[in-house]
Amino acid sequence: MNDIFDKVGKTLSETGKVVGEKARMAGDFAKLNARIISSERSISDTYYVLGKYYYDTCKDKPDEEIAEAVNGITASLEAIVEMKAQLRALKGVILCASCGVDSPMENNYCGKCGAFIEKPKKEEFEGEIVDEGASEEIIVDEPIV
Repeated sequence: MNDIFDKVGKTLSETGKVVGEKARMAGDFAKLNARIISSERSISDTYYVLGKYYYDTCKDKPDEEIAEAVNGITASLEAIVEMKAQLRALKGVILCASCGVDSPMENNYCGKCGAFIEKPKKEEFEGEIVDEGASEEIIVDEPIV
């Protein structure tokens, strides 16, 4: 009878060792995968910085191979500026040219920096207010890390 208990004990001990080794390996896999993901994210962030630098410095005369991509970015940024202007018009606010804060359309001076707010001439265009004087610097947000 002791033989059976010895065999069961030995089997349980060996199984415990195998399970322990598998758990350690699973932990090692998880750590390595986390490090890989972190490195890939770092590379992606660096690509973003590199691409933004290239765009900012070469957008006026990009290499032929990537001109389409550069022009696509420019078109998207211009569309965003226009959509933001439309949102401001709907909200009844105007962008302060000095500090970039939205101020109510009826204000003559910015509530944040005190700068005089030049009001653009407005035209009626198919039922929408069009802001002809809107010129806004294109700002691309940094990636969230």
